[in-house]
Amino acid sequence: MGKLTLWCNLPAFVAAALVLCTPVHARSIHDCVTMSEVLPFLNPAGAPVIHAQINGHDVGSFFSTFTTRTSVWDAKGFDFYRFDPVRTMSVTGTGGNYSTTIESLQIGHSVLKDMTALLVNERPPKTPDGLLLMMDLGWDILGQYHLLIDRYSQKIGIFTYDTAADCPDIGTLLKNPGPAIPLTSIDDESPQLNQMTALLDGHKVDMQINTSANRSIIQQWVARKMGISRRMLAQDDEIRVGAGDVLLGHRHHFSTLQLGSHTLHDITLDVVPDAEFNILGMDVLKHFNVLINPMAGKLWLEDYVPPPGHMEEKALPWSPTHDRLSITHASEEKQAPPLPAGPQ
Repeated sequence: MGKLTLWCNLPAFVAAALVLCTPVHARSIHDCVTMSEVLPFLNPAGAPVIHAQINGHDVGSFFSTFTTRTSVWDAKGFDFYRFDPVRTMSVTGTGGNYSTTIESLQIGHSVLKDMTALLVNERPPKTPDGLLLMMDLGWDILGQYHLLIDRYSQKIGIFTYDTAADCPDIGTLLKNPGPAIPLTSIDDESPQLNQMTALLDGHKVDMQINTSANRSIIQQWVARKMGISRRMLAQDDEIRVGAGDVLLGHRHHFSTLQLGSHTLHDITLDVVPDAEFNILGMDVLKHFNVLINPMAGKLWLEDYVPPPGHMEEKALPWSPTHDRLSITHASEEKQAPPLPAGPQ
């Protein structure tokens, strides 16, 4: 796959107070952050989108350590070649795509040449500012770096860190994260460390962290073990989940979701009968600053408190893994009748 050669990028994270690559005499955590890219979110809500360049085109990119291989969506003007067919699996099931080559991927000042990616045969939507949402940056790249999502400054940091004995624990980059949450792989064969164990209304649930999912998903068989019957779900709003295929489910209220030492109260998660995984998406993770060490399999969460007077904006209507209320989806799909002709 290759590796991005990160630059020493100086814009600071406001909340984490990262002063990167500044030489001082003491070995503080800031000295041990070696090379980095710091990028603003293009959207204030939902699954974060960052600016990137693909083959010289300005595009929007999602990012997630859930995505095994970096993916691009088919679009006019990019002229991606289709190479070998690839069987893929998403939360909605298996599908068929192709491998392709990206001649140049630029993130900030960092460039990766001739990288292999997954070509998804779907037309990409657009962000509100008009950029095509072309890419989901995956584990094959992000798994080589530390990842910091800072809600206060609305920025993401992709960086390397000195592992020398005199460098502080990377978790101290956040002010009050609590103990590190261990991350494991979904099975014994995968090298991808992106699964954590949460407590949902007191029940242990293994969840895949997916920062390119707008909503969190619970498999219905897991909900059934918790005592949530089909009759109870029938009282909830219906939802449609999209990730290649489309699945139907229900949006259900839960009392508590505990992630390590952090507890959220009175939340709604989407219960889906045929989901392949349990997904921890941005509807939950938006409550935290998020720090991930994918190589060591560690996650730190720091409670994010919005500033006074903060009004939450509506999330983008799409992400690689997304869902919506069925009634909303139906009304968006319906064509409005033509207006009656006025007096001539």
